Amino acid sequence: MDRTTALRTLRDVGAAAWFGGSLMGASGLNAAADEVAPADRDRVASAGWARWSPIFRAAAVAHLIGSLGVLAQTRSKGAVLGLGLTTAALGATVGTAKLGAEPDDSTKETIHKIEWAIPALLAAVVALGARR
Repeated sequence: MDRTTALRTLRDVGAAAWFGGSLMGASGLNAAADEVAPADRDRVASAGWARWSPIFRAAAVAHLIGSLGVLAQTRSKGAVLGLGLTTAALGATVGTAKLGAEPDDSTKETIHKIEWAIPALLAAVVALGARR
């Protein structure tokens, strides 16, 4: 496997894992937490997101390494745009984690909206990667 293929693989597999996990969390985990007693919802959702965090970190690091490597090799506008979208998704992910650390009724709706924005941003990243 040549270096370009390895970098694109890191970029694409990392983005795909991050996308899939964030989509499942926003659609499945949060819905499952809504099915338990109201007193347990935050605990259940937090436990699920906490278990996802190490996988997310590995996926995000792989994606970032691959993206930076592809950008260094190609210096294309698409690679720059993809890195910008990745940065936005990373910022949204970190933001929801900080907001979710001490959720209250005023932040929960914001968190849920941002959680849906993350897979949308990452879908755009995957689509850009498919173009190249």
